[in-house]
Amino acid sequence: MSITRRQAVTVAGLATLGGLAMRLEAVGAPDDEMVIIPAGRCRLGTTRAEAERLARQYGCHVTWLSGEYPERTVDLPAFAIDKYPVTNRQFSAFCKATGYAPRGHWMGPEPPEALLDHPVLMVHQEDCRAYARWAGKRLPTEDEWEKAARGADARLFPWGNRFDPAACQWNQDDPTKPVGFPRTAPVNAHPRGASPYGVMDMCGNAAEWVEGSPGPGSGIIKGGCWMTQTPRNLRPAARNMSGFAVNQALFVGFRCAKDVK
Repeated sequence: MSITRRQAVTVAGLATLGGLAMRLEAVGAPDDEMVIIPAGRCRLGTTRAEAERLARQYGCHVTWLSGEYPERTVDLPAFAIDKYPVTNRQFSAFCKATGYAPRGHWMGPEPPEALLDHPVLMVHQEDCRAYARWAGKRLPTEDEWEKAARGADARLFPWGNRFDPAACQWNQDDPTKPVGFPRTAPVNAHPRGASPYGVMDMCGNAAEWVEGSPGPGSGIIKGGCWMTQTPRNLRPAARNMSGFAVNQALFVGFRCAKDVK
């Protein structure tokens, strides 16, 4: 199979749960597009020297970044990942179709019309896994998520090495600027934030659950969110949010991945 650097595929999302089968795109989801991330080697994490430089730049102790180093090189097989985070519209369709009752604090299944295309929040990690199973997908691993966000060249942010405050939704001095949303934003609101592969919204807006846990009762969260106040914590390599209990998800959403055969 030939895979180009930014090849995108639309996945119908045919899924089955208790005999129920449906296509996600038939219920009004913005799209169920996935991006294929090609197989190959990539650098993940942060070197100690880079961590020290970042600590000086952002005025923190280097130990705050200790979970990121040493930098490592991994060789990942090809996989597909959702181009956008799962939205309120999509998660609501899942709950309505299956009768699923979320374990987290999500206020669905009827989200406000204005928030339908914003990332779903307040979801337990098990809610995310249940949605992924229904969609015929899974949660991405931390390595997969970070590669999809950074590319193979270990850039600091999805778009490059210099922070662009207009490329993501974060807690800046005036959180209504530059795209006009005070908290979360629609998942397609920041086209300047695309990763090297064309994956969107991997910096800010909603932090995202990934597979892999540092200990019981906790999970790994990547990407920062609309509440994040420093670019240091918006970097895809950041792991500073990995200690939150799996039901404390005011700012956490998710996206799905899928094996490529």
